[in-house]
Amino acid sequence: MRGPFDITFPLSSFPGNTPQESAGRLVNCIAEPLGPGGPSPAGYHRQPGLSQFAVTAQTGYRGGLIVNNLSYEVWANQAATVTSAGVVALLGNFPGTKKVSIARNQNVTPDVVGVDIDNGAYTLSTGGAPVAYTGGGNLPQPNSVCFQDSYFFFTIADGRCFASGINALTQNALTFITAQSRSDVVLLRGIAFSGLLFLFTTGHCEVWQDVANVAPAFPYARQVVLPFGLLQANAIAGMVTGFDDLSWVAQDFGVWNLPYGSLQPTKISPPDLDRLIEAQHKLGNVLEASVYMFAGKKFWVLSSPAWTWEFNIGTQQWNERWSLSDAGIQGRWRGVGGHPAFGKWLLGDTHGGTLCFIDDTNYTELGMPMLLRIESAPVANFPNRIRVARADFNFSTGSGQATRAIIMNVSGAAAGTGGVVRLTVDSTQQVSTNDTVIVSAIVGTTEANGTWPVTVIDATHIELQGSVFVHAYVSGGTATDVTAPPNVINPMVAISWSDNDGLIWKNPLLRSLGVQGSSKTTRVVVKHTGMSGPQGRRWRLDITDPVNAPFMSATQADNPAEN
Repeated sequence: MRGPFDITFPLSSFPGNTPQESAGRLVNCIAEPLGPGGPSPAGYHRQPGLSQFAVTAQTGYRGGLIVNNLSYEVWANQAATVTSAGVVALLGNFPGTKKVSIARNQNVTPDVVGVDIDNGAYTLSTGGAPVAYTGGGNLPQPNSVCFQDSYFFFTIADGRCFASGINALTQNALTFITAQSRSDVVLLRGIAFSGLLFLFTTGHCEVWQDVANVAPAFPYARQVVLPFGLLQANAIAGMVTGFDDLSWVAQDFGVWNLPYGSLQPTKISPPDLDRLIEAQHKLGNVLEASVYMFAGKKFWVLSSPAWTWEFNIGTQQWNERWSLSDAGIQGRWRGVGGHPAFGKWLLGDTHGGTLCFIDDTNYTELGMPMLLRIESAPVANFPNRIRVARADFNFSTGSGQATRAIIMNVSGAAAGTGGVVRLTVDSTQQVSTNDTVIVSAIVGTTEANGTWPVTVIDATHIELQGSVFVHAYVSGGTATDVTAPPNVINPMVAISWSDNDGLIWKNPLLRSLGVQGSSKTTRVVVKHTGMSGPQGRRWRLDITDPVNAPFMSATQADNPAEN
């Protein structure tokens, strides 16, 4: 008899150039150190889901910026403002479909300027439709904008960078410099970071510092030149206030990181990601970087049309991020963009016009299942052609929820189908028709207060089955869904294995993760799974049920008795 042998799971995702090279994968989850004396070196936790913040009819999210009590948001050919309550007001046409750079100044009423790579600068804070901005005819068409030390900085593809007047939209035709340490490059982005101005070209980066030159002289002087350029204009992120950790894709197809206060970039991308970046770039596909934070953790995100990878700034490890497409296929993450606003991190949605936010209390993506997948490296020290009599997986069991409390804020009531009460709520994404909902604190339509089965109408409306609308709505109210679906009450993990290095995976076995409070054992066990192959055995754990059941460690043995 042999074993038990530890099954090795990775701390960072290593899918390999081929399945046979893989050292394990992390999809929609991260490994976090558990500390001395813990049950294992690391615990594996789900990444947060996406919840609805506002609903629009727009598509093609391009970016956003919080300015005082409004968030300026941009979709394909359209700009809008959004309030803290998720109320959207369309501003008008802002031409373009590519990701934009947006900046504001410190004017009493801030000027807000967005730049589209193909269509130049537009002022978004006019109180009406966006207006093309040319600095009174003194500014050539820019490809990016940023703000620092009271100046808007506009970059031009030919290498020039213009500075505006102090906290103003005035522009002097002579107030510019030229990034000229290289002659065979294109200036792609100006980035305000760490109190400096970084001018990224396709082949290098020039770092400029405020020296208080008086207009019309350019206010900054060049300090140093970094040999790491920018592969694509939007393959950079991390300069946003509160995140302050810059990373970008350079011309070598690697991801480079620059912490706040440093001028010494370090490469952080593994060879697997470098190969993927190069392949997508050669296909002509767009790379987009973004960031978000939750629970004290910072994540830098890189997406292509085919995939999404995330870098955990704290642990310096990578994981992959997948979303379920409308066609039912796992692909790139649907979250796009990312900026802080109203105490949240807001993102766009590649599937539509929803403005969503990172939500670590929700393990779905706008109501759609979110797959957690952990794949092990091969257990090579387990002799091949030996039966695997049992495998034990150490989970935090008892993760089911007997009841839920999904709270929807009510903002209106009217007569619905057949005269029932139809409520306007902030989001119905985790609610299903026939769920039980407790309605309370509505003023005016008081007949809605009580417990009802509901019908979901759309993303922001539910109807109370059996109710009768009588009184006009005045204010207030909440609707709390207390129904726990079967996959929440008794969540499951699907366990499968491969004996040929991941080329073929066996049909998974389903095991319960335990109903609420039921944790007599932390072991989830599979038995009698046949003989291991010549390359050793790899294991795969899949969870789609919307609960957090942290995983810690696993073993396999040729003895079916409990160890």
